[in-house]
Amino acid sequence: MKSMLQRAAAIARDLYTYRYFNSPEKAPRYRGVYATFAEAERSIPKGRAEGFNSDAVPEFFISKQFLFNPQDYPVLVWLSQAFEPGCRVFDLGGGIGQCYYKYREYVRYPEGVEWTVCDVESFAARGPEFAREQNAPNLHFTTDRAAAEGATVYLTNGALQYIEPDLAEILSQLSSKPRHVLVNRVPLYEGDPYFSVQSSLHSYVVHKVGNAGQFVREMEALGYTTVDQWSLPRSMHVYFHPERFVPNFRGFYFRRD
Repeated sequence: MKSMLQRAAAIARDLYTYRYFNSPEKAPRYRGVYATFAEAERSIPKGRAEGFNSDAVPEFFISKQFLFNPQDYPVLVWLSQAFEPGCRVFDLGGGIGQCYYKYREYVRYPEGVEWTVCDVESFAARGPEFAREQNAPNLHFTTDRAAAEGATVYLTNGALQYIEPDLAEILSQLSSKPRHVLVNRVPLYEGDPYFSVQSSLHSYVVHKVGNAGQFVREMEALGYTTVDQWSLPRSMHVYFHPERFVPNFRGFYFRRD
């Protein structure tokens, strides 16, 4: 009886808040559970801004998201230890380069560091112009994930959930894999992987949730060791699917010796 009442209360709550799914002021919110990326993508409301590849999104990041995320402190700890003179950092899903700009306020960058952001075309087009304005000649932009060949550090913050292939699949395509891999702000839990649709502040995007154990095993299969992992105070709830609840986003530091 108690479980039935709890279930009814959860449904009532979701019915009440579901109306806010299309409200940017209430973002982020999540709707639907899908087996594939394509299936989730087809469910995005027609006529709405979709994905990150829009000229308006980089400007949104510059005006609203150009700040240090306190959830990145664990990344700073390990990044500072991975740094070496002349190292190459590959920043997957790094947007306008906000991590490059904000991290240097907290850690000293080594001499000769080269930092490459890999993101969609809108960021790759706006990023170099903004880098010139910010006097950041060692910050580069690309849309090609293969540009990570030979990188020293592979960094990705809050981006893997928006990319269809898993990280291990992406890294497996590299003949010269990075020694250090830093992953942060990703939704992983103990259940089955799935896709959902996120209503964000700027658009609708497909949002991927993975299984934590599977994620680690796939990295270990590539020869990486889990040096550290951490939980972050951010959760994810999908309307009408309490069994898909993600209690904490997570972060990892992997190293390949």
